Amino acid sequence: MRPCARDKPAEVTDAPNRQRRRALAWLGALPAVLASPAHALLRGYPSQPMRLVVPAAEGSAFDALARALAAQLQAQVGRQVDVEDRPAGNGMAAGETVARAPSDGHTLLLHQTTFVAQPALEAASYDPLRDFQPVAMVATLPLFLAVDARLPFSSVTELLAQARADTVTVNCGSDVAGTWSHLVAEQFVRDYAFHAPHVAVRGEAGLVQQVLAGRMAACFACYPSVAAAAANGQLRLLGVTGDVRSRLAPAVPTLRESGLAGFDRSAWIGAFMPARTPRLLSLRAAAELRRAISASDVRDTLRAGGFEPEWDAPDTFAQAVRRDATHWQGVIRQADLRLDSGE
Repeated sequence: MRPCARDKPAEVTDAPNRQRRRALAWLGALPAVLASPAHALLRGYPSQPMRLVVPAAEGSAFDALARALAAQLQAQVGRQVDVEDRPAGNGMAAGETVARAPSDGHTLLLHQTTFVAQPALEAASYDPLRDFQPVAMVATLPLFLAVDARLPFSSVTELLAQARADTVTVNCGSDVAGTWSHLVAEQFVRDYAFHAPHVAVRGEAGLVQQVLAGRMAACFACYPSVAAAAANGQLRLLGVTGDVRSRLAPAVPTLRESGLAGFDRSAWIGAFMPARTPRLLSLRAAAELRRAISASDVRDTLRAGGFEPEWDAPDTFAQAVRRDATHWQGVIRQADLRLDSGE
């Protein structure tokens, strides 16, 4: 039986209200901007086809997200919006493309939290904080801590207790170095599972198969990768990243609810423009992105890929970008990780 609203955790029911308050505060200031003399800059914008550059391969969930956004943006602004998949260099090719693009508001980079963590893993030709202007957050990507259901863990507390006592071998897996699941797993092992080795496996599908085969006790993965195995009882979902429970699996507590500090962040997916892009153009793009993720078909596509639609205004998003750059680069440096070190 579906629980009624009052039975849901407060974190779940409050999330849309908090997002709505942020959006209304930002939109309330927009009329003053549009009434200013500088508003003339917006006349005729966009004046040519737009590009949405993504660090993902064609056919991936990230690519599907981008194409849903592009189609909706094209309908809204009346100009062609092309998606460019540039997965090369662990997604670095996407950043390089947009860093070199004209600052005319017609080229956007759609990236995630790993964008600001990457400089701690490998040398880049750009600085994600200096060379880009945050436009808006459009979604988050929660990760679920999933365990082999044959193991005697019914909660995060039990997993940690047995990992620390060495009563059960608990190896925790993630996708390869530099991915979002890798960063979360590194923090989890470093801060809590003292005796749990971290094992990297390429691709979440392969990662989940390792757990199902009994070669790995636990993993961090997005919901579409673990949903089927959780539904048939092969995996048990113990927790989820983020400051609120995921609508994809609202019965699963957040890791913070389970007493783990530092996991109130889910990866954000957000848009960026070259740093010198006029502020009014990025504000206009932010407003169009907010309209786009309000469309039901866009939201459906996001959730099918494991994403949660969530919009943040430019200034709020910029704060998250700076905060996460400091946090995740710190995690990487403390773990002494390098992409060329075999990690």
